Amino acid sequence: MVMSVDNSGNESIIMKEFIRKNQKDEVTGLFNMMYFMEDAHYLLCDAADGNLAFLYFDIENFKEYNLKYGFQGGNKFLRRVAGILQDTFPDGILARLNDDHFMAAVKNQNIEQRMEYVRKSVYDFDQNMAMEIKVGLYVPAAGIQDIALILDRAKLACESVKGIYDKGWGVFDASFEEKLRLKNYIVSNFYRALEHHDIEIWYQPEIRTMTRQVIGFEALARWNSPEHGMIPPNIFIDVLESAHLIHKLDLYVIREVCEDFRRVREHGQGWQEARISVNLSRLDFQLTDIFANVEHIRQEYKVGCDRLRLEVTESALTMDDSNLMEQIARFRAAGYEVWMDDFGSGYSSLNTLKEYDFDMIKLDMRFLRDFGTNRKSGIIIQSLVDMAKKIGMHTLAEGVETEEQYEFLKLIGCEACQGYLFGKPQPLAPAANAYAKQGATLTFEPLKSSEYYQQVSGINVLSSFPLRREEESAGCISQLPLAIVEQGLSRDTFRYLYANHSYFDYLKSIGMDTLEAVVTRYQSGQEHMDRMMERLLVRCCQSGEEESADFSINGNLGTVRCRHIATDPVRDVHAYVVAPANLSAQRPHEGIDMHAAFWHIMGIFTRIDFLSSTGRAENIYIDETQNRITTEDESVRGSLELYAERYIVPEERGAFLQFYDLKDLAKRREQVKRDHFTAFFHSRNDAGEVRLKIYLLIPFQLGGVDCCLSCVRDMDGVSTLEQVRTGEVMD
Repeated sequence: MVMSVDNSGNESIIMKEFIRKNQKDEVTGLFNMMYFMEDAHYLLCDAADGNLAFLYFDIENFKEYNLKYGFQGGNKFLRRVAGILQDTFPDGILARLNDDHFMAAVKNQNIEQRMEYVRKSVYDFDQNMAMEIKVGLYVPAAGIQDIALILDRAKLACESVKGIYDKGWGVFDASFEEKLRLKNYIVSNFYRALEHHDIEIWYQPEIRTMTRQVIGFEALARWNSPEHGMIPPNIFIDVLESAHLIHKLDLYVIREVCEDFRRVREHGQGWQEARISVNLSRLDFQLTDIFANVEHIRQEYKVGCDRLRLEVTESALTMDDSNLMEQIARFRAAGYEVWMDDFGSGYSSLNTLKEYDFDMIKLDMRFLRDFGTNRKSGIIIQSLVDMAKKIGMHTLAEGVETEEQYEFLKLIGCEACQGYLFGKPQPLAPAANAYAKQGATLTFEPLKSSEYYQQVSGINVLSSFPLRREEESAGCISQLPLAIVEQGLSRDTFRYLYANHSYFDYLKSIGMDTLEAVVTRYQSGQEHMDRMMERLLVRCCQSGEEESADFSINGNLGTVRCRHIATDPVRDVHAYVVAPANLSAQRPHEGIDMHAAFWHIMGIFTRIDFLSSTGRAENIYIDETQNRITTEDESVRGSLELYAERYIVPEERGAFLQFYDLKDLAKRREQVKRDHFTAFFHSRNDAGEVRLKIYLLIPFQLGGVDCCLSCVRDMDGVSTLEQVRTGEVMD
């Protein structure tokens, strides 16, 4: 007899236990996605239209939490979230789908209050790290029972508020599905679009504000889909970044740009000078060796580094991304310009300026949107331009659409601009026709002149002391008229590149109405003031230092300081920054008698210096032929020795220094029987010309201190006089 054992009861228990385990999420104890979908389907069949709501939950910063507390801490947090959901929705079906994503099917009652409770409870869980949970809500209409579709729609609603700080939940909208279909299309058809060149490169001009010339173009990707028409770039770029395909697009754009360099040579004069800005995503630096790839393409097409500018969006920059810092430094060391794009669009702008080195900052177009109605816009832009120049970076303003905006940017010294005022993005062929044809409204800046205009535009016209280099002017506060002028080998090439409002006020104060009137007068060379200015510019060019001179014009006494900025090798012209001052306007209460007296003195002497027995020297008046000297050495002895070395012929320097020995002036006065001392010395000017000059030393007392005035004048333009012996005149 064979005995059998009935194990069906045990098998049933084991099967139920297996099913139970496979229905539950091991970490949180909630249902898993498979069981949720099955149970929700039956619940949906029993529910009336609109009585059931589906909620999709996504913890935004869960990865940071895991990094801080480890996986055990992360699992503990997930269990806490599950507990919050169970407390909030005790009658609902709850599930953990995967990672930090949860799902709930609940009665459509008090949904907003309950979602807000979940958000607040999650946020308050850790006092040291505020956690944020986003929620997507979808209430299916009658007849919709596809749970997978319902999950997707709740998820789309959740994704619509991700990254938006002040929105905790989103409600499904039909447009979300169209976006999803377009997203899937973009990913599925991306490689086909590259192969068929459905993604085109369009070009928008970038303009030098000072000259209104084209300094380059920004290359912009435009997807012209056979099925969808033009797909907005903000849509397909976001999708490609999410799909980790963006580096393929950016390298494609760079290759197309380099290919276009081959084509532009046939479009006439100008395009040979083209420089192109291309955009790089932050993911390019993670997904590929972007430097090696860009270099490979550039060298393949024999395109110089100076023709490609690389733009990195501000949102790509993080404080602790050492790899990105190294890669940007690598590009710059190789000779590329690297620009920060969309500056001001993120929350960390100022920190990124501190941590990263860029050649150009592109100010986000949103700064100019309400320029005409919000006075704060102009103040902020002006402050940003000032700050950028102080840390050695250039600026370009995006979104320029009106002449008013352009003139403002030019006035404050923003070096470059871009916008519809100068041209919309367009494909290569129409762009070439627009900017290279004869009679084009915009012309190209010569490539060889680029460095010249970079230096000229780099002058901080907002600075209190623009003639000083930025490191020398920190902490200084002042206001002054300012102009930037340009001149070549002759006065006929003189022109203004820039003038601020204070400079126009200065012109009015000396009786001049317009810049055109100043240019006409200067180019005629008939007035002493204009000939003096020409010689002063020559001195600046030769010395490379700040130079100054005093002058009189139209009944006004004035002084002018200037510094050479740069030389344009293409046109053989030089640029100067000029800061004049009307001394008469500053001291109106002193009256015209003093002015008349000073004009007379200026007509006689080329320089007057104050010398004190205390050892202090100060220049009172100087014409354009020599340097003040006392700005380099304020001591009597030091300034006299420097003057002798620079301006007195070598064989007469000893006699010159002996003449200016201020000791025993009383005894010397008894010897010459005069109240002043006179000497003749052959002296050079800064142009190297030698003239015989008269030196007068007039002693006096000021507050009980022995002092002297040193006055110098030409011997009526005569360089040598046999009957005049050099040295001190004793009789």
